[in-house]
Amino acid sequence: KQEKWMEEQKAITEVTLEKRIAEEKSKIDAALADTIAKEEARLTEAKKQLVDAQLEQRLAEMRILEIEAARIRAEKEAERLERRFNEEKSALSAKLSDAERARTDDEKRLVEEKTKVAALISEAEKKLSAQLEKFEEERLQMNKEKETAAAERAEAQKKAEEADAARIKAEEDAKMLENLLSEQKFKQEKWMEEQKAITEVTLEKRIAEEKSKIDAALADAKAKGETRLAEEQKRQVEVQLEQRLTEEKSKLDAEIATVEEKIRRELELLESGKSANNGEEVKEEPVHENEEVDISPPATAPPLEEELVLPDEALRSMQDLPKLSSTSSDVLTADVEALELISMCNADFDSSYSTDVSSSEESCLLPTDYPFVSLLRDSSPYIVNHRHSTIVYHIPGDLISDIEKFNSVMDDIALTWLFGMKIVLCVGCRTQVSQRLDKLEGKPTTLTSGVRVTTDTALRILEEEAGFCRFEVERQLNRCLRSKGANCNVVSGCFITAKKYGVVDGIDYLNTGYPKTLQTDRINRFISRNDVVLLTPLGFTEDGQALNIKSEQLAGFTAGALKASKVVYFSTKPLVMRGSNNSGDANANQRIQMIQRSNALQILSHHGLKIHGKTGFPHWRHPTTAAKNPNVQSYLLKMGWATDAIDKGVERAHIIACDDGALLEELFTARRGYGTCISQDDYEAPHPEDQNDDLLADDVGAGVIGWGAEN
Repeated sequence: KQEKWMEEQKAITEVTLEKRIAEEKSKIDAALADTIAKEEARLTEAKKQLVDAQLEQRLAEMRILEIEAARIRAEKEAERLERRFNEEKSALSAKLSDAERARTDDEKRLVEEKTKVAALISEAEKKLSAQLEKFEEERLQMNKEKETAAAERAEAQKKAEEADAARIKAEEDAKMLENLLSEQKFKQEKWMEEQKAITEVTLEKRIAEEKSKIDAALADAKAKGETRLAEEQKRQVEVQLEQRLTEEKSKLDAEIATVEEKIRRELELLESGKSANNGEEVKEEPVHENEEVDISPPATAPPLEEELVLPDEALRSMQDLPKLSSTSSDVLTADVEALELISMCNADFDSSYSTDVSSSEESCLLPTDYPFVSLLRDSSPYIVNHRHSTIVYHIPGDLISDIEKFNSVMDDIALTWLFGMKIVLCVGCRTQVSQRLDKLEGKPTTLTSGVRVTTDTALRILEEEAGFCRFEVERQLNRCLRSKGANCNVVSGCFITAKKYGVVDGIDYLNTGYPKTLQTDRINRFISRNDVVLLTPLGFTEDGQALNIKSEQLAGFTAGALKASKVVYFSTKPLVMRGSNNSGDANANQRIQMIQRSNALQILSHHGLKIHGKTGFPHWRHPTTAAKNPNVQSYLLKMGWATDAIDKGVERAHIIACDDGALLEELFTARRGYGTCISQDDYEAPHPEDQNDDLLADDVGAGVIGWGAEN
């Protein structure tokens, strides 16, 4: 009975425990299902609200993820509790097998477990309530932030619309101003063409009138037997008229260039104003349609009604000339039967008009020692030697500013092209850029080691001035060739790949660089068909960035890359080398015109200058007192880059003055140059007298070399 009763009690206890466990589990499941349903309903509502909140979508998604994490944690907690219940059930089943010894302990343990489950359920409910309250607060805060963001967005959109309206108005005003400038420029050009045509017509009429007067004077002179004198007067007047016509045309060209420069400056100021106002609220005065831009026309040409009168000195000098029977008028007025043929040098010839021929000498009709003949004969070896050779000219910016010297140099360059030389021009604009920067910054700009630290502002000015200088060189070269009856194309483009200097001796040179490669194939193709190639001091990196290149360095690099015959540097403040007065040798106070490469390197080393072999950067190490003079420093820099060009294969380098005819005397005469010539050590001169001066290394070290200004 006891055992049966214990079995019944055991069964009853098991059934009771199972019912209680099932009831507790159902309660927990119901609570969890209710909680999950509520959370899912709240989550659905929160998602609908979050869809409307565009600016805070990411924050809302983060909150949803947190709620999902809380739900997952709750599910995990329920699973953990279920696992715990299962563990407890198994433990209880194991303990019931030993009911007699552990019945009391089982009952106590069951009570404890119930207490723990109730505490866990209560704690989970509290956490869920707190999270729901927090989420509600965050939702309210999110709505407030959404309203604030919407107000700010509306205000920003309003400001953007106002800025767009102001920008559109500024663009319309700028476009209207550009149209007015274009129209005014067209009117100005038309007016200049009309003035030019009127001037040419007036000059032609004046020439015709003067010729008619001369013809009338010749008719009167023929009646009096003074035909030869009248013909000489006619020639003199015609020459004077041609000179006057040339002067008037040159003045008119200069005035046209001045007006074009003024128009270009106005356009540049307009572009700079537009760039300065770009991206900002524009406040400009409106431009009226009928308002004209103030571009005053150039001064009109001087009146041409002035009488052209031959000076008395010219008339007296013409009376001393021999009377030549070489014109068609003389032949027509002479008696054909009285004509006879005589020797050009005959003792019986009437020499009354020749004042400097003695009675014992033979009188000659034409002089036999005319200097042009000997000059042409002496220059012929140079003309033959330079024909079809490549020459690189460096034209500095200060030369372009000197109109008289610039015209003379371009005339000489055009003549060398007519002699068959292949020409490459390297144009500098340092003077123009420095003047613009001085005016902009209010103080003089300085160069470090002779090289400019190019900022973004300086680079923009350099691009503008390089275009102006290129245009001036093209215009003058075209004028000079046309005046000589020739014409050629001037080609310019992106032939140079450059690279930045970077930081040298602790100084960042920013947008300043050195030439890296040159498109020699393209340049040789252009100059082989007699085109002139023009290079500006602008190079471009491989990614398209513009860099400032020293124009003198560019000329030497170009000459070396093309294996040119010569590189010529023009200098507006030329210097020449001479022997020092303190020396007692034969070179004392003697001008030194021609030196070898090794002598040039000794001179540069003596004055503390070294040109970097790869980058061409000038390094000054303990410069002498003379090298601190700006003119001497410029001369030494040219000598350094010229020597670097000779190292790369150039035969000769010249540093000459910009005087009238200096280039021709330097290239086509012996011992009559206008500067310094540097040649290779083994160079063979085309003329016997064209040899290097004797210059010893000891003379350089002892300070024999001095400096003097070129006359």
